[in-house]
Amino acid sequence: MNDIKCAFSIDFEDWYQGFEIFPMESWRNYEPRIERNCLKTLELLSDFNVKATFFVLGYIADKYPQSVEAIHKEGHEIGAHGYSHTQIFKLSPEKFNEEIRRTGNTIADITGKRPIGFRAPIFSMVKDSWWAIDVLVENGFKYDSSILPTFNYRYGIVAAERFCNEIKTERGNSIIEIPVTTAKFLNLNIPVGGGAYFRIWPYNVTRWGFRQVLKNGQPGVFYMHPWEIDAGQPRIKLPPRLYLTHYTGLDTTERKLKKLLTDFDFSTMADVFGFEY
Repeated sequence: MNDIKCAFSIDFEDWYQGFEIFPMESWRNYEPRIERNCLKTLELLSDFNVKATFFVLGYIADKYPQSVEAIHKEGHEIGAHGYSHTQIFKLSPEKFNEEIRRTGNTIADITGKRPIGFRAPIFSMVKDSWWAIDVLVENGFKYDSSILPTFNYRYGIVAAERFCNEIKTERGNSIIEIPVTTAKFLNLNIPVGGGAYFRIWPYNVTRWGFRQVLKNGQPGVFYMHPWEIDAGQPRIKLPPRLYLTHYTGLDTTERKLKKLLTDFDFSTMADVFGFEY
């Protein structure tokens, strides 16, 4: 083990909410599994005595406040993940402001604390949504974890900083950006910080990546979704690329997570990066 703690984070949403092809209005057509997956995730973290940061979708907070309360009572940090899981660049600044304000208010009503951290749905903090940094700061957010410094057909800013850094805007605002972990191989930033990459790569790739950043004196940042430890979730028809990235490896994720939680020390984003929550 390295003396540096890594950050463990969870994008808290149900299994059907991450598909940008399904608008919020259609979600009632799908089987909800968030409550059972919340309990399973909390049990897993408790077994390894790990506190994590849950970036909670506002829609989920409204509909399942008891799950958010359970997360809070276990001592985990709660951040915001938007309301409708719409990519930021598909929203106007006014609509984005409305969504994060609504989400923040709901979380504060449940927990008594306003979220200080934000992660954009589908890592959609890209050049076309840079204006969102000002909106976050004006709503009291202290850090963002929405930029992935690698290439993906849905997101990513390849030239972005790989580690915790300060972003300043033309309007004079600033926020701390905390990217999910990538490892360096030749001149490429290899995504090793969770999600589909964790399920698709052999576990040794993730371990190699985290050891690399720790050796460089930097904390790793990992993320997952509760549905990723739910191999029994419904199988629905999707475009081939979405189907592959969503369903591959669901039956092995929990086993890999237990290895990860054994191999590295984890805590919340706020704890690892020195924020008061």
